Amino acid sequence: MAQKPLSDAVLKQTVAALTAHGGNVVQAAKALGLPRPTFEARAHRAASLGLVDLAALRAQTVHRSAATAADAFATSGNEATVSRVTPERVKSLKDLIRVCEIDTSEWEVERYVCNKWETAAKVGPQDTADIKVTPLYQVKAWLKRKVDLLAARAEVDALLTEARKGLPTIKAVAPKAPKSGYMLELNIADLHNGKLAWSGETGHDSYDTKIAEAVHDAAVETLLQRTGAYRFDEIVLAVGNDLLHVDSRSNQTTAGTPQDTDSRYYKVFLSTRRMTQRAIERCRKLARVRVVMVPGNHDRNSVWHLGDSLSCVYDGCKDVVIDNAPTQRKYVEFGKVMLMLCHGDKGKRADYPLLMATEQAAMFGRTRFREAHTGHFHQTQVQEWHGVRVRILPSLAGVDAWHAENTYTGNIRAAEAFIWSASEGLVGTAYYTVPAGKVAA
Repeated sequence: MAQKPLSDAVLKQTVAALTAHGGNVVQAAKALGLPRPTFEARAHRAASLGLVDLAALRAQTVHRSAATAADAFATSGNEATVSRVTPERVKSLKDLIRVCEIDTSEWEVERYVCNKWETAAKVGPQDTADIKVTPLYQVKAWLKRKVDLLAARAEVDALLTEARKGLPTIKAVAPKAPKSGYMLELNIADLHNGKLAWSGETGHDSYDTKIAEAVHDAAVETLLQRTGAYRFDEIVLAVGNDLLHVDSRSNQTTAGTPQDTDSRYYKVFLSTRRMTQRAIERCRKLARVRVVMVPGNHDRNSVWHLGDSLSCVYDGCKDVVIDNAPTQRKYVEFGKVMLMLCHGDKGKRADYPLLMATEQAAMFGRTRFREAHTGHFHQTQVQEWHGVRVRILPSLAGVDAWHAENTYTGNIRAAEAFIWSASEGLVGTAYYTVPAGKVAA
């Protein structure tokens, strides 16, 4: 007797049941309430018509079951194990961390194992089916929690939170006005606060912490007055460039070179922070302030700590932005103006144009007036390579015994400010020179 053809509705129902139960004929038949022989006949008919691939369904079910059984993360105190079955290739620790989604900020991998096997399944209609081979990787890793690192991080976060609690809320004071298209760069380099120099030994003006603060305050006020004819959208205040003379309480530079110092390191650091905050407060009465921290070879660590302190003070203050990224070079973009601010003790100045174009290619392409401003050499100098000007800025610091002994004397103690137009580049400069034989109040 000829077999009665099955309707499309029956075939669809059969395929749906097989798919839902992963190719398991017994479970699918039970779900539809059919005898097993009847359902098997329908299943084989659907397979012969290419409507379902029983072997592929069963293989997928095996894969899913294995993965579900093997995907596990278990912790016990500060230790954990993670295991996973995956078709993704695992050949290295980096692959393992990615596949197992291990949070490396909390865990480190002590050891791991990786096994590989292959599964095969038919793909396509039964008469013309191809055999598809799928590699599977089973990985297991033993993890250890980074207890010391997490504790240190929690302590730092707690200290910052506690520090912010005690800080007064600082509100924006910069006047709101239509954009002027001008930016002021106030770049007071190489103050060397904390340096000690005695005129009787050097033959030049004495220098100490009080004198350094006085000349810095005078420079800020004088430069702001001499640029007062302009209204600015923003004031870039470069902070650092050997702002502090030493980098530790052992009275040494970052590299460990001993220095003649006027006071204790902690005392100098506190006076430097207060002095810098006075400059910020003076500037923010005129425009929003972008404070750019520029580490020097004397104060690389201290400048970062100072920037972090200022970030706490001005947290949430919209008209003061502290750029305290740990990079040695900082970049400023204003209209068609591009500035690179760095100390200048590393690399060749003739390479700065290419360095700027390499590190900030998009900014370099958008701008036309490009300059690099450095300190370190305590003198004024401007050189130009391929349309990029490199400026060495002067210093306010006095001559100490080492400089006097090595004949590094005679440079004019000064500070500079630059007026930038967003469309025309540099349109003005202002200078402050320390009066000979006295300190301006």
